[in-house]
Amino acid sequence: MIDYIPVKILFNFGALKVYSWGLFFAIAFLTAFFLILMEARKKKIDTLHIYNLGFLTLLGAVLGSRLFYVIENIFYFIGKPLEILSFWDGGLTSYGGIFLGLLFVWIYTKRNTDLKFLQILDISAPYIVLALAIGRIGCFLNWCCYGIGSDLPWAIKTIDDIPRHPTQFYDIFANLAIFFVLIKLKNRKQQGEKFSRFKKNSFKDITFIHESDFFDKEGSMFLSFAVMYSTLRFFIDFLRDHHSYFLGLATSQWVCILVFIGSIIAIANIDKIQRKDFGWN
Repeated sequence: MIDYIPVKILFNFGALKVYSWGLFFAIAFLTAFFLILMEARKKKIDTLHIYNLGFLTLLGAVLGSRLFYVIENIFYFIGKPLEILSFWDGGLTSYGGIFLGLLFVWIYTKRNTDLKFLQILDISAPYIVLALAIGRIGCFLNWCCYGIGSDLPWAIKTIDDIPRHPTQFYDIFANLAIFFVLIKLKNRKQQGEKFSRFKKNSFKDITFIHESDFFDKEGSMFLSFAVMYSTLRFFIDFLRDHHSYFLGLATSQWVCILVFIGSIIAIANIDKIQRKDFGWN
């Protein structure tokens, strides 16, 4: 067991308080944004689009994640409605922010036909999960999103509470593992694109060289992220303390099941998604 005192406020600038969760949320977002910006420049995507998408994603992440958190804990907030606006004190649901952020990105790409929705998702996927890992550091410092009771040697005990699973660290390690897998897949995909261009220029008369595997297709990176994240999050959430359950599972676990099933269906039909216009550009 490890004794721990949460660090909700890192430091003050006069009357201004810098909250640990809010600071790491900002660090996570800016880290992901600038890495995505660098990738977009390599793909010759207009950087103005990335700045616009960054703003829309931030808006969607904040509003969506808070909205889903409030819905998950609606009975608590009915009694304390003013706390709904306390964004800086933690209490955001990551998948809520991802969903609303994706919706805003989709709307933007539909209005700007020089952008491809699936390409933007693939570029962003590794850095979204990296941002999720960084954000969990703020969760640990703030001591939110903690786990159920535990007697393991690394269980964390705060003042006036029982020892608990540090599920924030479980999420950090899981997200970092996904990040490194996606980076490896990204590098493999880039090498494959270079080789594909070489084959196209050098062996124009050979038809079979146009065949490509799953990871050569747009959307593959993001779908891989969705499958891995929903799977690991589902199992980690068995150890996380939730306010409400349905049929023995937390709301987040039901969301993970839906995301996993939807991603598997999309993977199985990725050729159709590539060939037909489903509104994905």
